[in-house]
Amino acid sequence: MDPVCHAGMGENTDQYIAKVVKSVYDQSTMPSNNGKIAILGIASATTAGGCGDNWTTLLNTKFLTQFGTLASGLQPEVQFITTSSELTTFFSTGITATPPRMLWIPDDWGRAGAINALFTSNAEKIADFVNSGGGLFANYNPYGWLTALLPSAVFNDGGCNGGPDATADGTADFGLTNTMVAACWHGYFTGNVGTLKTLVDYPYPTGSTRKAVSIGGGSVSLPSSFTLAISPTNPAAGTPLTITATAQTIAGVPQAGVVVSMTVSSGPDAGQTFTATTDSLGIATITVNTSSIGTNVYTATATVNGVSKTVSATVTWSPPPTTTTSSTTTTEPAPTTTEAPTTTVAPTTTVAPTTTVETTTTVAPTTTNAPILTIAPVVTSIAPTTTESVVVVPETIAPTTTVHDHSSHSHGPLPKTGSSIFAWALIAIGLVLFGISVLKVKK
Repeated sequence: MDPVCHAGMGENTDQYIAKVVKSVYDQSTMPSNNGKIAILGIASATTAGGCGDNWTTLLNTKFLTQFGTLASGLQPEVQFITTSSELTTFFSTGITATPPRMLWIPDDWGRAGAINALFTSNAEKIADFVNSGGGLFANYNPYGWLTALLPSAVFNDGGCNGGPDATADGTADFGLTNTMVAACWHGYFTGNVGTLKTLVDYPYPTGSTRKAVSIGGGSVSLPSSFTLAISPTNPAAGTPLTITATAQTIAGVPQAGVVVSMTVSSGPDAGQTFTATTDSLGIATITVNTSSIGTNVYTATATVNGVSKTVSATVTWSPPPTTTTSSTTTTEPAPTTTEAPTTTVAPTTTVAPTTTVETTTTVAPTTTNAPILTIAPVVTSIAPTTTESVVVVPETIAPTTTVHDHSSHSHGPLPKTGSSIFAWALIAIGLVLFGISVLKVKK
């Protein structure tokens, strides 16, 4: 599209310009940039796009209003680089020594062909700027510089019959809407456009497939003879970062043996240096690790195809991942008190031992035929009483010898010796008397 021209003519394409300029500017990570927007190759500062109004008025009142009003002081400074000599100097040194934050190559119907040729011859410088994180906004022109980078990409004239429409990528990367992009358009892209995405499209001719009216993206890489790639894109401190430098011709032929020198040009690790040499595939790999947290800019230089090349990569190191140790609460089981089995002993009543005195009185044997009486001992639980046993010995009556003469009379048969009834009667009487004696003692 040619939005500058139509805005100069009073159409509302300034909404599209304002949105894209702000989005590209904000997303730029160009290292050591001067904060400016460099507007390249305009034919006249007083006739924007060659269609009317002047650049200063449109910038302050329309194109930069997304940053704030002019009076707020928030609008970025604009640098116009217009003539061939100015552009040559800029591409030679300025684009790398004091780079702007963003390049803008606007549509301009009054631009000379020689200026367009300078863009094409410096296509790699434009690519290196973008690949280093710089922002680029280019409007309707022959796009010779794009074809120099992407030979299969083709810009076709035609269009302006309706629409166009913002795609999902256009909305996601730049916040575009159909209202913003509604305008007359004069061309579209076909062929291999590399990593560029379709941001605005329209079915052209009517009823055919949708054509890419605008291409680009919030994060792209343009072909160049010297590029840097980083992996991972968001490393954490303490983890390795791989930076891959590729040297080749613009047509993609690998360049082996190219010495790549890389420095940390800014950031917490500023001053660190690294060196590597490309292999047969034109690739040199550098592994970086740091404990620092913050944004480092890695700037690599090399001479490729006889041309000194410089390209940068901006890397933001995030804090190392936090190792979260799940706190394990160990609940100690309550101590188990094992009580020794309790033996309940019924209270024992200890009875004082009873002293049993066994008194035995032995009657000395008598040399008579009288029987001997033995008193059995008395056992009692009562404290012993000393009892004097009395032994009564029956009186022994001496037998009377009677002389009896049997010759004078007869008694019949005589009793046998020792079987006299009288003798037994005496014993019986003695026993009775003894028994009476004992009873008296007990009483």
